[in-house]
Amino acid sequence: MRKKALFYSVALICLVSAAALVPQAKAAYPEKPIEMVVHSSPGGGSDLFTRTVAHILEKEGLVKQKIRVVNRRGGGGTVALNYLASKKGDPYVLMQVTTSPLSAILRGSSRMKFEDITLIAKVVEDPNLAFTRYGSSFKDMKSLIAEAKKAPKKISVSFGNVGGSEHICAHRVSKAAGVVLNMVSFKSGAGAATALLGGHVDFSFGNVNEQMGQIEAKKIRPLAAITEKRIPYLPDVPTMREQGIDAVFSQLRGFWAPQNFPPYALKFWEETFARLTETKGFKDYLQTTYGVKSFIKHEEFRTFLVEYLDDLRQDVIELGVYKKKK
Repeated sequence: MRKKALFYSVALICLVSAAALVPQAKAAYPEKPIEMVVHSSPGGGSDLFTRTVAHILEKEGLVKQKIRVVNRRGGGGTVALNYLASKKGDPYVLMQVTTSPLSAILRGSSRMKFEDITLIAKVVEDPNLAFTRYGSSFKDMKSLIAEAKKAPKKISVSFGNVGGSEHICAHRVSKAAGVVLNMVSFKSGAGAATALLGGHVDFSFGNVNEQMGQIEAKKIRPLAAITEKRIPYLPDVPTMREQGIDAVFSQLRGFWAPQNFPPYALKFWEETFARLTETKGFKDYLQTTYGVKSFIKHEEFRTFLVEYLDDLRQDVIELGVYKKKK
């Protein structure tokens, strides 16, 4: 009897000891370098954002391991998503998310499905706005839309890539205002802005970060922010909704991970990105790039993206950008 009791006592001690080791192993995460995947080329907005985040996380000691930023470009996010799909269950791979890979998922060009992704957090929003030449007769969107209502395609608007954020902005404004705009696409936002400055179009859409220099130089005039609230860096510029146009667009930046991403890793990154947004380095980044902090964790992020994708799907169907599969 005493031997049996001793056996159970030893077994219990071993069981408790083993259980104690599990949280310790999780608490040690991460134990090797982290890979952050970017879907675009080096030097672009997504690349610079991810590299800045990685630098701050290391500098502030929020992540004790090295973070390698890896560019896997191609197919508007398809290549990066396919790579992420191959890393199922890997707690050492994250990917930055913005509109492009979401569009790739929407058009079904990648192996990765939305339901397979582990969402971590939305971190930032890059506000967009409508603007015109500084010497234009249009001082706000109300006057521009009033002119557009006089005849279909009377007012022209330039934007970057077809199906991109600027195209979506133009479509939503056109639809909400009940007008038909003459939409002129270019290979980049820079090309669209050049056409505007040259007097070839009436107005354009773009990211605040890309246009602030021209605004400060009084080469272009902001007409409206296509955001829920006024842009902090341009407090005198009213939103579309304030001018009677029910149009909003959110250019988000955040992070997600492969399918079956371990819960302990998800918890670590949620908390780490939350702490990141409170650092001086991150606040300085926002001031420099005119981004807006918009932190939400994975559950709220999923709710946000479900609605975001529904709206985006409707946009691209109406624009005929992606053909439905037969």
